[in-house]
Amino acid sequence: MEVNADSILWEKFKRGDRNAFREIYNHHAPGLLNYGHKVTSDTALIEDSIQDLFVELWKSGGRLSGTTSIKFYLFRALRWKINRNRNNSHTNEMVPLDGYMTLLTDAPYEEFLIQFLDSEFQVQHVLDNLKKLPVRQREAINLRYFHNFGNEEVAQIMGITYNSASKVIRAGLRNLKHALKKAV
Repeated sequence: MEVNADSILWEKFKRGDRNAFREIYNHHAPGLLNYGHKVTSDTALIEDSIQDLFVELWKSGGRLSGTTSIKFYLFRALRWKINRNRNNSHTNEMVPLDGYMTLLTDAPYEEFLIQFLDSEFQVQHVLDNLKKLPVRQREAINLRYFHNFGNEEVAQIMGITYNSASKVIRAGLRNLKHALKKAV
């Protein structure tokens, strides 16, 4: 079995290495914050969930299992934590994800799109069409193509089967392609 950098860093953290923990936090917290905004628009809930996640990680340290992808581990844990914190909140009722999805205009992958598209109009057109996709399709495409998770990881993060994740991603891409073709 090949040992990767994430495995090594994770093992250092599990042994109580504060610098490893700090490195994990500094490297992954911005992405977790961004992903949290794809699950809910409640910034306080996202920030509290991220804080809870890292506090629990530190407390659990040596009892945690190994991982070859810290990012995957954290994204999955954050999605679970947000849902748990939302359910435990006495002030918030359960609301469908549609009510929590934020617009994609603040997403870090805008820079990625700008590099590959040659005009501001095209960039805005792609972003506008991404916003029009159903919530689950947006989330799945975001995880698959902008956070580089495989379909199996997307399925696990979203709490759906592999086949469902594949179908949601394909449907999102098909809808996006159709919308972009209509504009040409």
